[in-house]
Parts: sequence; C-alpha cells; structure tokens
Amino acid sequence: MKKKNLCIIPARRGSKGIPFKNIQKVCGKPLIEYAISAAKESTLINRIIVSTDSKKIASLAIKLGAEIPFIRPKKISNDFATQYDVAQHAVKFLLDQESYLPDIITILQPTSPIRTGKIIDKSINLLKKNNSTSVISVSSVKDHPDIIFRQKNKYLKPLNKNFEKHSTRQSRSQLYAPTGSIYTFWYKTLKNYNSIYGPRIKALKIKEQEFNIDIDTLYDLFISEMTKLHWNQFKEKFDLKK
Repeated sequence: MKKKNLCIIPARRGSKGIPFKNIQKVCGKPLIEYAISAAKESTLINRIIVSTDSKKIASLAIKLGAEIPFIRPKKISNDFATQYDVAQHAVKFLLDQESYLPDIITILQPTSPIRTGKIIDKSINLLKKNNSTSVISVSSVKDHPDIIFRQKNKYLKPLNKNFEKHSTRQSRSQLYAPTGSIYTFWYKTLKNYNSIYGPRIKALKIKEQEFNIDIDTLYDLFISEMTKLHWNQFKEKFDLKK
C-alpha cells in the first residue's frame, strides 16, 4: 500500500529580522515558492500543505499549488512556536476534520530556498531504509566548540580548556548542525515521543554549501540571491574534477 507522505511548509507572517520573511523574493520569486516547487518535484510527497497565520501568504500558497486547510492559531504563531507545535497542530486538524493520517511527514522551511525534489526523496528513503525515528539535513560544523571562546570578566575564556590541542581541523571530532532545510519523520515519532526527532536521528549529510543556506537576516537574503545568480558559473572557473 502506497504510503501517505505529507509535506508541511511552515510560513508564519511574523519575523523580527525581515518583515514577511517567508514571502520575500529571491531572483523574483517569493521564498515560499521555492519550498512548494521543491515539494512538487518530489516523486514521493503526495500532499503539500502550508501552515500559516497570514491570509496574504495563504492566498499566494494556493496559487502556487499548495493546500491551506486551516489558518494557523495565534498561540503557535509566535517566536517560541516549535516545529513540533506546527506538525502536531496540522496532523490533529487533518485527522479531526478529514480522518487523514500521514505515514511520513516532511517539513520544508521556506528560508532554505536552494533544495531539490531529489534531496527530499532521499530523506524519505533514508527514513524508510533505516531503523530511525527521523532524518534531518545537516552540514559539518565550521565554528567548532573546541576552539570557541566566551567573554567573562572582560576577557575571553575558551569553552574547552584544552583548546590549543584542537588548533588544527584534523584534531577535532566531526560535528554536525541542522541546516533547517529538511526534517522528515514518521507520524509514530510525533505520537510516541512528542517530538519530530525521537531517539534515533539519521543524518542527511549535504556537502554542497549552497544547499545549507538558511535565511535569517537581510544579508542571508542577499547571499541567497547572489548564489542563485552566480554560483554555478563561478564554480566552473575552479573545476576540481580536473
């Protein structure tokens, strides 16, 4: 039996950094369009909904081919609302109103505009092939905690007292950070653990730096547009395969 693979795109109106961030444009297209287009490119996603508290975003999402089964309540539309809150509300609504219950849920944040349907499918297949409760996109940590400082009494203090031993990259353990691009998990993870993660999190490692852009500031928005416009052509000047 074909699994029900639900895609949830969270797109609230509020943002402290950039007003209406989720519909700001990169190369002439609103960010939410990139998320919806990537979900539509997926061969495994078979339902796409946008969770928003904005009628303006809802109207745009419908035009772009996504569903708006509800307007998100204010209580889970503030700065403290989590991905779990969004997923839990959406699934409960669809179950109560339509008796619809997904097998797998994928969350795509509009703030990661460089993403493909193939990568989404890879996350879903990775979840199904392993005994994992979730799959999240990650990148290697650049600012490693072993060489990070904090300020105390006007002076810098290393987080790791042995930081000098970790001055070279080769001496540090490999760490990963979520990119914010893809979260894929079973419905039973949501139900059994009250979490989108659960205890067995599988890493979807994405080496391409452009896929790891997460827009939080105006500068990030600029970087996204410049990457879309110039990155592929720029890379050709440094053909590392030669």
